[in-house]
Amino acid sequence: MSKYSIVLMHAFLLASLLAFSHGILKWVSVQAHDDYWQLMLTQWKGVLAALAIYGFIFFYYILVLRSSPVSILYPVYTGLSVLFVLVAGRLVFQEPVGIPQVAGAVCILAGIVLMGGGR
Repeated sequence: MSKYSIVLMHAFLLASLLAFSHGILKWVSVQAHDDYWQLMLTQWKGVLAALAIYGFIFFYYILVLRSSPVSILYPVYTGLSVLFVLVAGRLVFQEPVGIPQVAGAVCILAGIVLMGGGR
């Protein structure tokens, strides 16, 4: 496995975890509640899980940066995160996806391919 493939694998894992944590927070946000504090008190486990994932991402990202070029890892990781959240929003939460979102996703995907196209 090439060093570049390993960077892409890390970016994919980071993006997957970030999208998952966003999905948890979206799920928490749509639970029945009267106000913000009631939501936090009744859904604290989901909020805590999302924060734990964010924390893991933070430390994992630092570890991966030691051996990865930030100029490739960060754009690929963040671009994939946006795409994964778009897909999760559509498939899990039935959010509408229109032509502007699809066009944006295509542009992001093109950027990922260009930024992460190997050296």
